[in-house]
Amino acid sequence: MIKKSGIFWALMLVSLIKPLAQVNENEIKFESETYSFGTVNFGTTILNATFIFTNNSQTNFEIREVRASCGCTVPSWPDKPIAPGEKAVITATFDPSNLAGEVDKTIEIFANYNVIMSKILHIVGTIREPVSADLSKIYPGQFGYLVQSKNTIGFGYVVNTKSYTEEIMFVNEYNLPLKFTGVQRKPEYIDYQLSKEVLQPGDTAILTVTMNGEKVNDYGLINSSFVLKTNDRSYQYKAIKLAFFMQRDFSTLSKKERKMAPRAVLSQSQFDFGTLKEGAKLSQSFEVKNTGKTPLKILKVETTCGCAALNLTSDPIAPGEVRKAQITFDSIFINGQTEKEIVVFTNDPNNHVLRLFVRAEVLEQ
Repeated sequence: MIKKSGIFWALMLVSLIKPLAQVNENEIKFESETYSFGTVNFGTTILNATFIFTNNSQTNFEIREVRASCGCTVPSWPDKPIAPGEKAVITATFDPSNLAGEVDKTIEIFANYNVIMSKILHIVGTIREPVSADLSKIYPGQFGYLVQSKNTIGFGYVVNTKSYTEEIMFVNEYNLPLKFTGVQRKPEYIDYQLSKEVLQPGDTAILTVTMNGEKVNDYGLINSSFVLKTNDRSYQYKAIKLAFFMQRDFSTLSKKERKMAPRAVLSQSQFDFGTLKEGAKLSQSFEVKNTGKTPLKILKVETTCGCAALNLTSDPIAPGEVRKAQITFDSIFINGQTEKEIVVFTNDPNNHVLRLFVRAEVLEQ
């Protein structure tokens, strides 16, 4: 009787820990994957983007997180599973008040997809350049008399085969001419053009900044800066922060090349270390398998915190090979509920970006 009871409870435990059911990307049907707000005036404050979708799968659609490409966008999403056949809405509050020109912002959905790691939706439109009546709205955080419409350019999600362009307006608020005198710092992948180098009092100039993706030898989130020199004695250097998420472009692959491509399959992508005391250091193992037909390459590993590390050799993984890997979590100087992310970039066109999530609750010593 005891043995039968043990078998029963073992079977019950297996049923409880079965993996979360997943859905195919095509089974979650969005009415539109791009929200266009058209053309609006400079200084417009709040826009609300809505993305309506239907769950056409046979299982619940569970959204874990939605992330925006910049701080100007705040997304919200259903906190409960969307049952088969149900409709739901993802909304994004977009504040374009300090932006001008063509806009393409994104939100990224992390959910129980079975093939892709995440899905990206776009918010697009055009914001008219400031006119003289709008000059009081020019970016207030920039010091000096030669002020600029924004000091940050977020190119969003980009690929390594294309170029991306943004514009910044400069205004001379001094009573004498001001001019640009050169470049203090510029990444090699940036080109720029000024509509004029000398600005008379009250005059404006447009700076066109082009980011050449083919010159960026990196992947993931990239932050840098571009600094121009001027004769503005109050604040000589005009800095522009640059931010974007670089990915490899697989859009030119033929059907044959895609068929022959590597395919990365993880035995798990979420690692819960449970409750532990501050200072504890634990590890969990998992497997990376290449089910494709050519070698799988690990291009880069990026972590959001030094407390979470991935031990995975960079040697190519042959077709059919299973590679052992290990996640290590070091809880020193951490307390409370925490979630960290490790991003792995591969040459798999279907799983170019693999995201590993590390969770723990750390008790203070």
